[in-house]
Amino acid sequence: MRPGGLCASLTPDSIDDVFSQDVVGADYIEVRLDFLKDPQQADHARWDRFQVPVIATCRGVDRGGRFKGSVAEEGRILDTAVANGAKFVDIDYQYVRKFGSAEVIASYHNFDHTPPDLESTIEQACATSAQIAKVATHVNRWADNRRIFEALSRKWNKPVIATGMGDLGQITRIAGPSRGSFLSYAFSSNESAPGQISLKEMLDVYKFRRIKESTKLLGVLGMPVGHSKSPVLHNRAFEASKMDFAYVKLPANDLDDFFENARQCGIEGFSVTIPHKVAVIPFLSRLEKEAAGIGAVNTVSHSSGGWVGDNTDIHGVRVALRSAGFSPFGKKIIVLGRGGGAKAAQAAVEGAAEILSRSRSEDMDPKLLDCDLLINATPVGMFPNVDESLVDGTILADFVFDMVYNPPMTRLLRNAQAQGKTIIQGTTMLAAQAARQFEIWTGVPAPANVYSADWSEE
Repeated sequence: MRPGGLCASLTPDSIDDVFSQDVVGADYIEVRLDFLKDPQQADHARWDRFQVPVIATCRGVDRGGRFKGSVAEEGRILDTAVANGAKFVDIDYQYVRKFGSAEVIASYHNFDHTPPDLESTIEQACATSAQIAKVATHVNRWADNRRIFEALSRKWNKPVIATGMGDLGQITRIAGPSRGSFLSYAFSSNESAPGQISLKEMLDVYKFRRIKESTKLLGVLGMPVGHSKSPVLHNRAFEASKMDFAYVKLPANDLDDFFENARQCGIEGFSVTIPHKVAVIPFLSRLEKEAAGIGAVNTVSHSSGGWVGDNTDIHGVRVALRSAGFSPFGKKIIVLGRGGGAKAAQAAVEGAAEILSRSRSEDMDPKLLDCDLLINATPVGMFPNVDESLVDGTILADFVFDMVYNPPMTRLLRNAQAQGKTIIQGTTMLAAQAARQFEIWTGVPAPANVYSADWSEE
């Protein structure tokens, strides 16, 4: 078995589903036979039709799978899979036995939490006759990620796979193999476990093959962060610049928990998004000038003195306005929102004759929004709520700038464009502020060909 490999996990309804899925780029294929409507139909499937080794799994309902038969029936199905070309068998560590010539993965799954005795559980799996030990546990806190990485750093007497399930555990799927996990799992069409990432995303977005033990981890801290396009942009730039960094999503509600464990998880810096742009400040050792001036942070790096907060949103807003030929001097500008993004927008339009802030809860009567430039600095209209907008009907502004970038064309911008207004997309700001973040984290100029305004349309 190749260390640090990537396994495509298939969850088929039928045997035809197995062989019709796109598994290009996978080192191994796990076939979840318990997902078959009739697992017996696998008896005549030839698993050596695949160009890479197959791991056969038929997990019972009581162990988080779908197979309703007995452990003995599960074993018979796996024996047949091995006779038909499967090279590996994944079975609960309590039921490990020999399966012909196949290597056995002794697995433990906990879909509720990461147990405090995680390393003891790995020891039990290693103590079986299996060739490989595996633990997959649900991550509820960043302390769970830390314990998974710490377990991987230990020297074990056989290869170990350790994976954190759920959105908070995705960092272990992306970086786990570089930290010692023998395998990481990705889905082809449907996830087989909570928080699983698609095979295509692992390879194309997170650049899985580039991540090594030396790779520095960065990411986007917020809740939620599922909508974020920043991993696409930053990882593309790191690859183009041959920089040894990887950028992941860092979902967190509890900042105490995050900051207590971030460094031990290998995190060197991060972007900050909703709702933490102000809340992170007490956890930082120092603020750069622009972040201190507006009291909001969107970029954090680490130095010998601790965490340092900066704000590149101000730079991003200025670049976005210049791209549309808008100068704030002497103009009336209205900013929707009062969070960190709104503070950055107000700082960026210094020199305007009048800057007004409107709360999303206030009456959005068009007369209250009569201005030269209207800026939406709220998440209203952001994926998945793409049909929402704070402003409907007539827009009394010549320029409309929406800081939401997913989707690039929000309902607000479509409405403004239909009325002949000059629109400014959030992707322009995102690219500009992200380029500045790249420079803060790496200390080298950002690749302009990557951080372009039209990057999201590729």
